[in-house]
Amino acid sequence: MILNRKKLRAWEKSAHILFTKEQEAIILERFGTEPGDGHEWSEQDIAEQIRKIVRDNPAPPPKLPDFLK
Repeated sequence: MILNRKKLRAWEKSAHILFTKEQEAIILERFGTEPGDGHEWSEQDIAEQIRKIVRDNPAPPPKLPDFLK
């Protein structure tokens, strides 16, 4: 299984998360093609690796409006 931008958007929607541009770039670079040697990415492989990518590359904290500071 390979992951493209459309599948990644569906993944975001089903998981109720938003990826940063950096996270998205890492994910698409890693899972945009099969790894070779006859191996294919399984959905479980991709899910676990995405979890690790999000953990290791956290999104910056959201900016609060001035009236909430």
